Amino acid sequence: MRVAALLVPGLVMIACGSKSTIEPSATTPLPEHHDFSLDTSRKSARRMVPPEAFLRGYLVWFGNLAPDELRLKARGWNLFDNWDDYLAALGLPNYKLDVPRATQSNTMMLATIGRLGEALCMRAAEHDLRGRRPISERRIFAFEPKAKATLDEFQPGFDVLHRTFLGYPAALAPSDRRERFFELYQRVASRHPDRGRLDADQMAWAAICSALVVHPETELY
Repeated sequence: MRVAALLVPGLVMIACGSKSTIEPSATTPLPEHHDFSLDTSRKSARRMVPPEAFLRGYLVWFGNLAPDELRLKARGWNLFDNWDDYLAALGLPNYKLDVPRATQSNTMMLATIGRLGEALCMRAAEHDLRGRRPISERRIFAFEPKAKATLDEFQPGFDVLHRTFLGYPAALAPSDRRERFFELYQRVASRHPDRGRLDADQMAWAAICSALVVHPETELY
């Protein structure tokens, strides 16, 4: 109690004698800054996606299938034979025959990628669009297309496929990409007969899928 009695007057004096405001310190100019240009030029040539990664992409895109399941589904359009007929063309090595891994693309490889992509896109269109599956059960075409779509109606479905195969929104692509793919959609829809396993609109969407599968941005990085 005696200690507290001695401290209280001192605290009162300190509180009464302290300033209620703090004077601002002197200002100093900020250091000068410099603008730097960002070098966005490509530092090396584009490289091929390894065939293993590309094949894994196919298996995932089209329903997390095992290779043999994918073969059976793709053969439905008579566009696919056996994996043995394609693996070497896709660039995989064959150590039994002393064939090294391909390090550069060639016409045979591009044709094989296109053939495989076409078969799987046709199969996906048959499964998703012709089968009228709920969107939650669709493998590739996870949207509801409109027949004879306008450019604005085409955009949402194209964006879904663009994100699936190229990995980013179509809005970030070159400005004319949407119009060029829409022209492809219209051309295929106008020339394909509205009968058979796929109608004209479904075949047009399968063509968009096939074009994105073989797009350079899908195969190179």
